[in-house]
Amino acid sequence: MVKVGKDLLSRDAPKSEEHRFGFHQPPFNSIDHLHLHCLALPFIPSWRQVKYTPLGPLGGFIDAEKVLEKIKPETEVYS
Repeated sequence: MVKVGKDLLSRDAPKSEEHRFGFHQPPFNSIDHLHLHCLALPFIPSWRQVKYTPLGPLGGFIDAEKVLEKIKPETEVYS
């Protein structure tokens, strides 16, 4: 999903200064299916960034890279 999002933003928003990819976490999600937000930054107007701000342990928005770290299988060490 992130790869497709990067490709689309490169095509559709080539002048954006930065990209952000992520998900809303319960209880802040309003849609009941998995979908990735692909954002071309900066936010205009800037108040829109509030909706896509991580709220730490409270949930809110979580970067896609953090989700990938959480679900990445740990390597097992065999002796």
